[in-house]
Amino acid sequence: MDFRDLAILQVIYEEKNIKKAADRLFISQPAITYRIHQLEKELNIDLLIRGNKGVQFTLQGEFLVESSKNLLHQRDNLIEQVQNMGNEVQGTLRLGAANNFAIYMLPPILASFTKAFPKVKIQLKTGLGREIMKLLEDGEIHIGIESAGHKWGEQKVLIDRNTICLISKNKISMEDLPNQNLIYIATPAIKRVFTSWWQKNFATDPLITMETDYVETCKKMVINGLGVAFVPSFCLEPSDSLHIIDLETVENEEFVLESWMNYRESTKDLSVVREFINFITTTSVYS
Repeated sequence: MDFRDLAILQVIYEEKNIKKAADRLFISQPAITYRIHQLEKELNIDLLIRGNKGVQFTLQGEFLVESSKNLLHQRDNLIEQVQNMGNEVQGTLRLGAANNFAIYMLPPILASFTKAFPKVKIQLKTGLGREIMKLLEDGEIHIGIESAGHKWGEQKVLIDRNTICLISKNKISMEDLPNQNLIYIATPAIKRVFTSWWQKNFATDPLITMETDYVETCKKMVINGLGVAFVPSFCLEPSDSLHIIDLETVENEEFVLESWMNYRESTKDLSVVREFINFITTTSVYS
């Protein structure tokens, strides 16, 4: 039995489709099918039930997937511990970041970090903040960066704060805002800030015509004249053809988007994790 075959099984189980698993793994579909057949032959059991709508796992297959998940996790931990024994900072940093932070903030951070530590490999997963925190809770990543301030029982460090801006293609008056088509970013962090600001300024509901989880999608819609939007300032470029209004403090409340780095204290025993945490905290003015 090969660790690679167990990893392939994990992906098939998640996708419930061999073609999708092959695409995700960058392996040909016949190659995956061959490896599964060989594994079934070795174990003398059927692992998959193939149908027109994908695959299902047999009872033995589900047991193997669940058991091998822990085995693969132990293998990764073993490799990390061995790599950590040397004097050089090396190994794989398993990092998770919320989509919008990953698009706008993370690339220059990773570029600088990998330049300082060239033997470190970055394994990055992106998604919604709650998805990143679930990966962290399950031990699939070392560090999770999100912007909603999710509850986390261990280490939580503020690493960035960005003002929220109102953007529009043409100049508009704030008094006319309730009559404007609003393109809404439906992430919890931005939703919380927007809702608080709107309720303090208007008695009527906003005229929401579009919703998206991605700041970049929202910005492109505004640039094309489809409405106005509230976005974090980190997404704005000098070349953007937009009218921008910063949200002013109301009743001593600042309207900002905060980004947090979450991790377990125990993972700092790994040099690659410890150095990344030090790198972020020394370059951030908020930590």
